[in-house]
Amino acid sequence: MSDDISGSERVSQNRNELARLFTEQTEFFRKGVRGKHTESELAEYDKRRERIRRLFGELDELRKAA
Repeated sequence: MSDDISGSERVSQNRNELARLFTEQTEFFRKGVRGKHTESELAEYDKRRERIRRLFGELDELRKAA
């Protein structure tokens, strides 16, 4: 986490990124069942899932620090 932005700004950034990632994850599922996805699509899905987990962790830490 960067020291040059406030906690509230970081929360806002994380929430915006989460919204974008959730939209991308939703589109992944709209495309079809997992068996129809390419290896690269599955890898991107997994990357987004891990990023979502990290963002929730950061938000939890920010909440605790507030």
